[in-house]
Amino acid sequence: MLILGVLIPIVFGFVISLLITPEVRLSERLGLSYALGFGFLTLAMFFLNVIGIKFSLVNTTLLILAIIIVSLVYLKLRGRLRSSFISREAPLQKIKQNLASLSLFEKIILGLLVFFIFCNIAIALYWPVYWPDALTTYDFRAKLLAETKFIPDAASLPIAFSWIVFEYPPMTSLVHAWLYLWGWANPKIFYPLLLISLAILFYWSLRERSPRYHCFLFTLLLVTTGYIYTHATCAYANFPFAFYFGVGTIYFYRWMLTRKRGFLILGGILLGLASWVRGESELFFLGYLAILIFFSIRNRQFLAPFLFALPYFAIEPLWSAYRVHFLNFPPVSVLPGISGLLTLSQEFLNFSRWIKVTGFIWENVVVYFRLLFSLLILTTVLYAGEVRRHYFLLLILISDIVLFVVGSFVYSLLFPGKWEYVGGSSRRLFVICLPIIWYFIASITTKHGFSKTERVARS
Repeated sequence: MLILGVLIPIVFGFVISLLITPEVRLSERLGLSYALGFGFLTLAMFFLNVIGIKFSLVNTTLLILAIIIVSLVYLKLRGRLRSSFISREAPLQKIKQNLASLSLFEKIILGLLVFFIFCNIAIALYWPVYWPDALTTYDFRAKLLAETKFIPDAASLPIAFSWIVFEYPPMTSLVHAWLYLWGWANPKIFYPLLLISLAILFYWSLRERSPRYHCFLFTLLLVTTGYIYTHATCAYANFPFAFYFGVGTIYFYRWMLTRKRGFLILGGILLGLASWVRGESELFFLGYLAILIFFSIRNRQFLAPFLFALPYFAIEPLWSAYRVHFLNFPPVSVLPGISGLLTLSQEFLNFSRWIKVTGFIWENVVVYFRLLFSLLILTTVLYAGEVRRHYFLLLILISDIVLFVVGSFVYSLLFPGKWEYVGGSSRRLFVICLPIIWYFIASITTKHGFSKTERVARS
């Protein structure tokens, strides 16, 4: 029973991945299957409630099975479902061949990667949910949902500050509720398995243009980055948010490199699922959309902005609309009226405030990630030639950092007495940039680092 709680979403996600993009390797598809499966599973649970049906195990499983069957029939009719799909890959034989071909350096890196991931799973399962916000918001809400199987019933229970408990998008709580319904005592298994998906997808995203040892090395560096590794053992929403945002960004950029339409749609879907985890993705997505419009006009890909934006905007407004129209909670809006906006806009010329905000970011974000920032600056300077080949990736990264600073500035205007005390929240939000920074560094160092790393790898 326990294993079905994980296997059903994976199978669901596997079929969805076949619908979106047929041209990925089996191992990469498995990484996508886990992420897409749990994302669309929680959307299915949500839509059952929208039409007035409880998301019991029977109801949810029947809905998912129906979607899987219809999708498989469609894929078969379109000739995109090959009965020999798995057997042709010969996965076990191929794994043995790949392991045998590893150099000593690659075996060490892979061994360390496996060791750290197993430790992450052990830590996550040993400790129950105990981090403050996870315990009092995400997991607390999940237990209410698992008990009632109906969001309006859970939100109407006599609990203090229910509108705050149900303020954040529900994905991680619905994941917890699903696992509770299948008998899991600790739903935190979701997070280390998502870390494995991150490692797989990051590795294969690099592998298209980089040697194997290079991909192993940077995958290890990403997985063991402190804030990513730590948050993959707790039940905060920050790591899933960083996963969906970071991987969505990578697939967005991979579309720019390959022009495979499935990658662009995947990017939009994954970024949409990021908004289904937390609500801070809109500003960053608009930055991406502006970059994409520029890229599309330049390369005559006029349909691309629509394909990218449609899945995102199909997911992003769901929870805010549901809270207001189904749960009768007040809308979450901190923006003032027109006169207030005009007043705030004048503050953008307040250079003393800009200095305070940048100082706040320096102390609470840059200092904490100083090694990564130093490596980013150093490699950008040393590999300037390769940077020119990846200038759209650099533009994406600059957009994220600039909009992070602008968002922090706006937050300081809206919450003048509070903004200086949310340094931890700022760091947790910045985690979304970490996979993108590592991907950028790995991409630009591939060519020049090849011979040096190869000598080590083959020694």
